[in-house]
Amino acid sequence: MANMLDYLAWRGDVPFEASPWNEIDALLIATLSYLDFHGGKDPKGWTLEEMARINLLQEGTTNSFIGRKKAFEGMASGARFRDCRLHHAIALTDAEIGMQFSAMCLDLPDGTTCVAFRGTDNTLIGWREDFDMAYTTRVPAQEAAILYLSRAAALSKRPLRLVGHSKGGNLAVYAATYTKKSVQNRIESIWSFDGPGMNRETSQTEEYLRIKEKIRSFVPQTSIIGMLMDYYEPYTVVRSVASGISQHDPMSWQVYGPRFETLPSIDQTAVVTRDTLHEWLQNSTPEQRASFVDALFSMAESTKATRMSELTSEKLKTLLTMVGNRKDVDPETRRVFTRLMAQAVTLGFGNVIDWVRGRRESGAAGEWETMSPEKRREMLEAALNGKNTAEPEAAQDPGAAGSAETGTEKAPEKGTES
Repeated sequence: MANMLDYLAWRGDVPFEASPWNEIDALLIATLSYLDFHGGKDPKGWTLEEMARINLLQEGTTNSFIGRKKAFEGMASGARFRDCRLHHAIALTDAEIGMQFSAMCLDLPDGTTCVAFRGTDNTLIGWREDFDMAYTTRVPAQEAAILYLSRAAALSKRPLRLVGHSKGGNLAVYAATYTKKSVQNRIESIWSFDGPGMNRETSQTEEYLRIKEKIRSFVPQTSIIGMLMDYYEPYTVVRSVASGISQHDPMSWQVYGPRFETLPSIDQTAVVTRDTLHEWLQNSTPEQRASFVDALFSMAESTKATRMSELTSEKLKTLLTMVGNRKDVDPETRRVFTRLMAQAVTLGFGNVIDWVRGRRESGAAGEWETMSPEKRREMLEAALNGKNTAEPEAAQDPGAAGSAETGTEKAPEKGTES
């Protein structure tokens, strides 16, 4: 069994001239984007070797930090990556607009620039933004990703590669979709590692179709996140040694030389959960989904937690049971939610909230809609003011006036990015 750290031990001294860019390189840089560095914002940048030598890496507190730190140290010590220059790193968490966004640029020895988008961090703000993808057309991090890519492209005339794990994969594809044509033409490839797909409005656009062939999607065999919404096809299934939702951690993905170990398809557990979420999207309005997410996170905030790690398994079980019993969560959502709770026994209860987003299977009957940012702001303002809009059954389209009762929502406090 071997993972990307073993790849660095085997091939970290093999330069790009001898062995060109590959999928493991892309995953390593996506993993690097989760780390913070002193001087990372520097426009001139620092090589990875310099960052390691003068100890510019900021310490982290998450369980994943140690593995990511080892990946950075391996990249910084080998000939393949040590002279790569990291620059224009950014990390933003804004509770007022509900945004968690981070990205960085890495200039590679083969003359390209890799733009890496970070996935969801440990903050409730970041997770809330992920859930918002189930019912709104564009979340703030997606807006930020478009702007960041535009500015990164303006720095040079280098060809571009885009990478991201989890939400970072979604941001990479989204930014590539809505950037200018001239920038799209410079993008060589877009690498998504178990990243959620696009919402229905995006996946049918001319802009998305222009870059679709450049997307390289990789998911583990029990993928949940990577099968959400209109996911990217074709995709490659990677063998993971973890179980259930823990396969989302790419440190568990198996490699052999410069390639992943692959499987012919995702497993039945992933299929059942994917289809259950699909059913929820098909049978609920954007307003109903928004009501569910508001209920879930208003109760999470009532625990005084600001980070996911502060929600213990027992707290999470209680929280999810409360959501299932809330009167303002409509019956259809409760029914599907109950099915997801049963599936949690298989996938690992502590991570069930990873799933409550949606996708629409290509070619399947029925449609699912998302609401506009304007409609979302209207609902949020009504909730903050203690007002209720109309019942969800009255809403026929994303712009229709009406939503489920949301109750009074407490405005979140500013969090910090892990």
